[in-house]
Amino acid sequence: MSMLIRRSNLMVPVTNAKFAAGAWRHGADAITLDLEDGVVPALKAGARELVRDAVAVAGKGAAEVFVRVNKEFLVADVEASTWPGLAGIMLPKVESAEDVVEASDALTSAERRRGIEPGTLSLILLLESANAVFRVREIIAASERVSQVGLDESDLSASLGISPVAEYDPFVYARGRMAIEATAAGVEPIGIAHPLGTLPRLLSGDDMLKVATDSKNLGFKGIICPHTSWVSSVNTAFTPTESQVDFYTQVRDVFAQAIAAGTAAVPFAGRMIDVPVDEWAKVVIATSTACNLRDAEKQTAMEAASV
Repeated sequence: MSMLIRRSNLMVPVTNAKFAAGAWRHGADAITLDLEDGVVPALKAGARELVRDAVAVAGKGAAEVFVRVNKEFLVADVEASTWPGLAGIMLPKVESAEDVVEASDALTSAERRRGIEPGTLSLILLLESANAVFRVREIIAASERVSQVGLDESDLSASLGISPVAEYDPFVYARGRMAIEATAAGVEPIGIAHPLGTLPRLLSGDDMLKVATDSKNLGFKGIICPHTSWVSSVNTAFTPTESQVDFYTQVRDVFAQAIAAGTAAVPFAGRMIDVPVDEWAKVVIATSTACNLRDAEKQTAMEAASV
């Protein structure tokens, strides 16, 4: 099975014609067209009419294209979103396994009507309450469509009656719980280190790279990007560096030689190399290869679309 590379997911209000038309140019692994928070209630019905064309345009640079739907208008939003080129939907305000099953069933019905192979479209889930975090295990196990899960920290703050401040991180437990449960279930946890989850803002490239790297080291596999300036730093942070690949390639060679010599542990570069280190080396090298292939795919598509 191929490795999922969805480091950056650029969020774009579908009603902002300029943003929706140019989102494909920024190199994000995924683009999510927003029908929920990014669209005022009075414009939601009209926004659905924009989705079909927006899906096609957003995919010009080989990004996976998602639509963030409104939970209360699930069926209508799924119906408006399910067209060739869609990768799946982002489902907010998930509270239970039943919510996931309902969304999966709606996708199945829409896939059949639109001639898409049933089961093709995936789900990204957003947890926004204490109840959802508490029930994360059953939520992510409710459907094989679930590929990623994240916290909406702003809404979670409101749910808990928290006024976020940069000096104190109230969601250490929530992020850790989600990351562990998701990873154990084979679902990718996505999110960003405090304080950008509750207090998003623009940062310099170097500062954004540090925050994104911190996020990776918390166990996350990707970040939802509310601004195009985040994308490049996020992609870089979640891609193994050349020096890391070189080191772990050497680790694999040294360990293979040790095994051939009849030992399962060998000193190298000031540390002991054993089976767990060799297994991690495999992951780093495979991730690098997959990221490079994904970036090449996007670059080729963007060049073709720019002609």
